[in-house]
Amino acid sequence: MFVVGDRFARDFYHQLTGSRHLSDSLDRRGLVAVEDRRAQSATVLSASGAAPARLTLARFHAPQTCGSAEAVTELVLAFPPGGGGGRSTPPSHVTVVALLAVTPFAGGAGRARPPLPRAAALDLVTLVAQRAESISGRPRAALLRPLVLDPDQAADAGEVVVSGSRYAVGFRARFVTAQSDTLLITGVAATDQSLHALHWVMKPQRIRLRGGMMARGSPGAGLRYSVRGSVAGAGGGTLLLLDEIADVSARDSRATAIDPDTRRVVAAQPLALRCP
Repeated sequence: MFVVGDRFARDFYHQLTGSRHLSDSLDRRGLVAVEDRRAQSATVLSASGAAPARLTLARFHAPQTCGSAEAVTELVLAFPPGGGGGRSTPPSHVTVVALLAVTPFAGGAGRARPPLPRAAALDLVTLVAQRAESISGRPRAALLRPLVLDPDQAADAGEVVVSGSRYAVGFRARFVTAQSDTLLITGVAATDQSLHALHWVMKPQRIRLRGGMMARGSPGAGLRYSVRGSVAGAGGGTLLLLDEIADVSARDSRATAIDPDTRRVVAAQPLALRCP
């Protein structure tokens, strides 16, 4: 897990070592590793659920070494022997986010109902994308091509994840206007299957494309949203795991855990770092 920010790095280094001279150490070496002898606890969130973990090592990377202008703190986490997180322990090589300042807990994926059949899920993604187009601005536009179910596809796609008693729907849909302008509309909704109780978790963005790409500085240019999973929270609610992909500035891309009702981001993990 990685955390970007000079202040977090300084404070966490001081917490582990008692020293306030992290910047001096990074000026000399570029990378400082500190063992966490107190084994602080954390909760790791992934599409598998929430799993308790403990911090074993912190690596502090100097600014610019990971592609970030600020220092990057790399947290090495270990799970309890014997799989204390059960099925919620994430497999290797998947993106996770972690909660550091809360009592650790274990929880499964946030499912209170079975997933939709594929055809019904595709219909729901299409309906939500069309609703987003109808409320996001003018002129009106029509889908450029039918959508598919694929959380990794950058356009003409979406996904449906069970989130408590609702469905979380992410979409990245291209539309074309009568003037032949191509738009990308993206967002995330929590909804029932008939859209009677639709709630926008990430409000629809309406972005004009040039050559199939977002243009720097164009109105609405920003993020594409993808839903990666739903996790049962500690207080009985659910958290959504979202990817926010920034086309124009890749370093702004991140994975987040968000409360779908309040839209509050409770944890985030950068996606575009390249640390040595």
